[in-house]
Amino acid sequence: MKRKSYFTLCEWTIIVSLAIVSALINTYIPIKSIIGHFDIPGPAAGMALLGGAIFVLWISLAHQITRKKYSGIITSVIIASICLFIHPWYGVISPSWFSLYGIVGLGCMGVIIELMSRSYWRRIIGGGVGNLSCLLITWIAIGFHTGTWVSMKWAPFLILGAIISGSIGVLAAQGITRIVWARHPD
Repeated sequence: MKRKSYFTLCEWTIIVSLAIVSALINTYIPIKSIIGHFDIPGPAAGMALLGGAIFVLWISLAHQITRKKYSGIITSVIIASICLFIHPWYGVISPSWFSLYGIVGLGCMGVIIELMSRSYWRRIIGGGVGNLSCLLITWIAIGFHTGTWVSMKWAPFLILGAIISGSIGVLAAQGITRIVWARHPD
């Protein structure tokens, strides 16, 4: 008896394509420079303020378009894997396993986005909390391993920014999903 894949080829194509777009945005858009232009200190200030567009949008899109469990989680892990293939998580190379925090952070984001996807308001809250969870994991990892901690002066602003950014990412995904389903209802 042949076992059928949980995701169709089309669904895998959507998941992998969205993960690639997210990873390339994260890698090639000078997010640190953009945030630095506004004199907002890090670490991970770019994730806090732009994580909704960089990560949440694409994870949420994968989950909403495929309409299948685990699609957001798998997308988030693929995003992390591609990002880590290109460069270490936040450039930290010691300890050698530091990049695992990237997989844990983005994986946590994917889990929260999926768990909170049952209703309109829960999706919006889930995007914000998902982005915040990845940010907090990254802050703790960077602080613990490099001694670079987020400024207590900027932390509340960045936390609020992460929640708003993640929520906007989900709203954008919902809008795009409506357009996709209106054109291709099957």
